[in-house]
Amino acid sequence: MAEGDLADLLAFAHAQGRNVHREEYARFLALEGARGFVLRQQGSLAGAITAIRYFEHGFLGPVLAPGGADGLAIALLAHAIEGLQRGGASLLEAEATEEERAILARMGFHALRSTLVLERPAGAGSGAATRTERLGPGDFLDLGALDAAAVGYGRKEFLYALMQDYPEGARVVRGGGDVHGYAFLRRSRRGYHLGPLVTREGDLESARALLSDAAALAAGWPLVALAPEESPLVGALSEAGFAPVGRLTRMRAGAPGREVAGDATRATEWLVGSRITG
Repeated sequence: MAEGDLADLLAFAHAQGRNVHREEYARFLALEGARGFVLRQQGSLAGAITAIRYFEHGFLGPVLAPGGADGLAIALLAHAIEGLQRGGASLLEAEATEEERAILARMGFHALRSTLVLERPAGAGSGAATRTERLGPGDFLDLGALDAAAVGYGRKEFLYALMQDYPEGARVVRGGGDVHGYAFLRRSRRGYHLGPLVTREGDLESARALLSDAAALAAGWPLVALAPEESPLVGALSEAGFAPVGRLTRMRAGAPGREVAGDATRATEWLVGSRITG
């Protein structure tokens, strides 16, 4: 996948109802460890997939393929998985649709949890953030340690790219001079996407503050978030006007004894990021 593929890729993704825009793919391709694969038939785009490696952890993005084209989807997934493993990834994960889940299960992946896709329709609001502060470059030491504790691997480059993309939407909660939580709001094709959202372990109050300010900043636009189904933040999302519009399944495959895991006693991931980047 290269810059010249993006026009066809976006048209293909939008025809399938994907809520992504060109800048999201361009930002992804600039990340270290990111790969995109496209399949063309007679000069036309027939399918695509993204994948990224964070050290020993690989994350598969969505499969873009016509409905019912299982053979094409399998070929794209196999190619992406092979690339991740050649790069040194021993643990692979994906937020999978029902169709992707069935294919990944046949490829040795197992289900970890259910992830809700929630959307808040466009609504009125002040558009002002009052309970959190804007993230600054000096926060990244704290933020990187907090994020790594939550997800199990370092992805500061990805988080820094999100901050540069929409600085006002990069929010933190501070206490005693330290970062207690962060959230990123970014533009999507239709409105905004909220996530990742991470705080110190079990800090629901900070998570609610970050959610409240993100909802205020995105006032007047649809807002989408991906939340683990068992997350206590789901109740706050419902109170903020979010409703489930879909469901994904976190899938995992990896060599025994080499799994990479976050430290749930130090940090909590309340909302996950994009399906493209993990």
